[in-house]
Parts: sequence; structure tokens; C-alpha cells
Amino acid sequence: MQFRILGPPDLYDEATGRSVALNAPKTRLLLGTLLARPNAPVARETLVRELWGTAPPRQVPHTLNAHVSALRARLLRAEPDRRGAPRLTARAGGYALAVRPEESDAGHFHHLLGRARRSAARDPEGTYRTLCRSLALWRGPVLGGGPHGPACAGLTARLERVRQDTLALYFDCALRTGRHERAVPELREAVAAHPLDERLHDLLMLALCRCGRGPEAIGVYQRARRRLTAVHGRTPLLTARLEQISVCSPVLTDPAAEDPRAAGPARTAPGRPDAPAAFAPRTVLGYLTEVLSGQVLTSR
Repeated sequence: MQFRILGPPDLYDEATGRSVALNAPKTRLLLGTLLARPNAPVARETLVRELWGTAPPRQVPHTLNAHVSALRARLLRAEPDRRGAPRLTARAGGYALAVRPEESDAGHFHHLLGRARRSAARDPEGTYRTLCRSLALWRGPVLGGGPHGPACAGLTARLERVRQDTLALYFDCALRTGRHERAVPELREAVAAHPLDERLHDLLMLALCRCGRGPEAIGVYQRARRRLTAVHGRTPLLTARLEQISVCSPVLTDPAAEDPRAAGPARTAPGRPDAPAAFAPRTVLGYLTEVLSGQVLTSR
């Protein structure tokens, strides 16, 4: 059984490949609230606030018990072998749902992300594939979006921040492995969803430069600068971040084709020092400056 919150709250039966029906919206929300703190008791007062906000029904204890009973019955029906050890139990003035990390999509997501972070520096290709798997676990906004009480709202904010960080690492690895053409439309979508994330703007500019689309990169830079300045009331750190573009990649050419050592050092006239290597890394800002001044027209 998989307990899913990276999208609408859901029970997924891996044996049948189908979701377990949870017809009542409040029952689904109850599941999501319990999954916000798996294995820990969630107070009845917290459950009431998450399910009904500041306007609970008059018979709220009875109504809450009915939803708990409905969820418990669904769980037992899906896992009849757990009748002797039910997942949903009453504990310390509330209820707790027993879920191991590998049984939840959020737990699996964090596991894959941890593996990706450990391998990012030495294995961008493997990291990229791992991040593809982690991001594929997301079926939509955490808990299906919509208004939530403090407990679920806090969980939603934390997971969405982690997903943004994951997207930045994913696109970083995509560019480091030569997938800049594919990354451009995905990055545009990510920038539209997270318009204040300077990292995504940086990566989109870098991808466009690698595709030889310097003027478009300039447009991205100008729009990002205006937007971020308007929101923050100050000039953003975008330029400084571009100067230190090594956070994503210091080079603007296709990394798969970069190996200046293969051709050997270039030679100049006898008696003079060797010419610089065939390739010298450039920052995005330096590249855009060249484009604006007409020194270059296109790039790889």
C-alpha cells in the first residue's frame, strides 16, 4: 500500500495498480492530515481545525468519529492481513496513522532526493535519472491544493520548497549532461510557476545561451530583473549570481563536446608562449554583454 500526498490524498494499492476509493472529501482530508505527521498522534482539536476550520458542525465529536471509522474501515478492507495490527489507532487524545517512510510517496521522494544530492557532483547523468523518478511522484499540488489549516499548510509549504530545490538541481544536471534543448520549454514552465526563483531564471538563460538563442536569454534577464526589482523593491542579486554561475555550470558550450585537452595545446609563433586553450569558460553575463555589443551572434 502506498500513501500519497504529492497530489490529492490517496491510497494506492500496488498489488492491483488502483487507488482505494475514498469517496467523502472529509475522509480524504483526514487521511492527508494524519499523513502530515505519520506515526505521531494528531490531537482531535487539530483534526477538527483541519477538517472544518473555525466553523465545525454542531455534533463535531460524532462527525469526526464517523470519518475516522470510515477511514479505518477502508484501510482494513485494503489490507485484511493487518486486522491484528491496524494502521489507524487512537492515541493520546487523538489518532495516529502507522506508515513507514517507504510506504509514502513523500518518503520515497525524500529518499530519491537524498541519493541525488549525494551523487550530483560526481555523476550528473545518474543524478538526472534519479531526479526524473523523484519528480514523477508528484501528481499535483500537495494534498490537492486548496485551503488548509495550520498543520497541512505548513506541510504544503515545506514540500513545495523542497520541490523547487529539486527542480533547480534537476535542471542543473540536465544542462550538465547536454540536455539544454529539452530543458528550455521545461524551464519556461518552471519559471512561470515560480517567477521569483532567481535560480530558475539563471538556468533558463544558460540553457538559451547553450542553444545559441542569446537575444532570448537577454529578454529573460531583463524581464526577471524588472519583476524581481518590483517585488523586492531593490535590484535583485541576479547579476551577482550570474557572475558566479558555477552553481549551475560555468560553461556555455555543450559539455559533451568540451575536452580542450583532446586537441592538445595550440601553438603560436616560435619563441612565444602557448596560446590559451581552445575553450575558456564564460559567464552568462559575459556572454550577454558580448551579444549586446555585437561581438557574437550565436553560440552552440
